[in-house]
Amino acid sequence: MTSSPRAERKPDVPAQIFEKFLEDLEEVSVPVELVARLRKALIEEKSFTERALKMAIFSEEPLP
Repeated sequence: MTSSPRAERKPDVPAQIFEKFLEDLEEVSVPVELVARLRKALIEEKSFTERALKMAIFSEEPLP
């Protein structure tokens, strides 16, 4: 029995919502570095802790 392609690829709704949020931030001139740090925390690392978000928002270290 084979599984359907749709069952194998579930849509990542939270990632889609976060991506739309980040795009909206870019449109209202939020600094690119901040958006990049949020993207890394929310989408790449999937880290939703208060600590991770504070680090993304308040970090003063430049991105690599």
